[in-house]
Amino acid sequence: MPLPPIRLGQRYSVRVVDEGGERRDLVGTLVAAEASTWTLLPEDRGPEVVEVAAVRGMRAVPPRVVRPASSADAVQRLAARGWPGSAQRRLGGWLLRFGGGDTKRANSVLVAGTLDRPLGDAIEAVRDAYEAEGLRPTAQISFPLTGPTDPATDVDAELARRGWELVEPSITYVADLRRLPTLTPGPAPDVRTSWRDAPSPEWSALADADRRGPAKDVLTAAPARYLVLTGADDGRPVARARLAIVDDWGGVSDVVVAPALRRRGLGRAAMDAVVVEARRLGLRFGYLQVVQANTAAVGLYDAGGWRPHHRYHYRVAPARG
Repeated sequence: MPLPPIRLGQRYSVRVVDEGGERRDLVGTLVAAEASTWTLLPEDRGPEVVEVAAVRGMRAVPPRVVRPASSADAVQRLAARGWPGSAQRRLGGWLLRFGGGDTKRANSVLVAGTLDRPLGDAIEAVRDAYEAEGLRPTAQISFPLTGPTDPATDVDAELARRGWELVEPSITYVADLRRLPTLTPGPAPDVRTSWRDAPSPEWSALADADRRGPAKDVLTAAPARYLVLTGADDGRPVARARLAIVDDWGGVSDVVVAPALRRRGLGRAAMDAVVVEARRLGLRFGYLQVVQANTAAVGLYDAGGWRPHHRYHYRVAPARG
């Protein structure tokens, strides 16, 4: 049977029949195509190599739909596309992200899906990969909202046993953007709104005083819009935000208010502007990630109608003895 033309980077559903006549269906992104073999990359495990001669049917399929009711792994994979770092590598279903050391999200392995090797071997492979880049090995592990503390998974328990330090317990929030209030309660500050497709000098200048902002190649590794709020009287930048565009989702990050102007409603104004822009772009859902100890930001998102979806934390490897 002649097969239709194929395109690298497209997601396909492929039916394969082995020598014994047994059928199996595979779904994944086509990442390599030779004369006799194709390599498909599923979302939750390692690559699958299929013999072209064994293919009995195939069709292009859209990306897997992710919704606010989807699993923590599904939402985290989607969020990883909005902050991918400057390079990525797969280890089974795990996603290794590299970004020159700028932010943990861009320089950690996302623990999701199944492995293609024993757990201990996978942990050592992660250590080797990050240390080869001059980075401290770091893992991001998600948990359901089942209680006040993170329930230990096999991976988390094994990393703890090996001395990987738990840092930055965080929450992933989601929202149906179409149902969020356009404006949250409180007086609206007198500001002007400006959006660009790349971070402007004014946007970059609003980094927190106690940290440098992410490198430009990390910020711009995914399609995004960049917000700057300026004072209506003097034009001075007072707040900023980043809105990543991932399918029909908007990912909110880097919400920063000038330190001297905090607690004046500017964070709320920035979030309101993000919702308005996301709706203008036709985005339906939103996600954001916040460190649990940042009570001011948590309160802002709670008040704005965003709802916790799951928790996660990082594990950072100890120095080799």
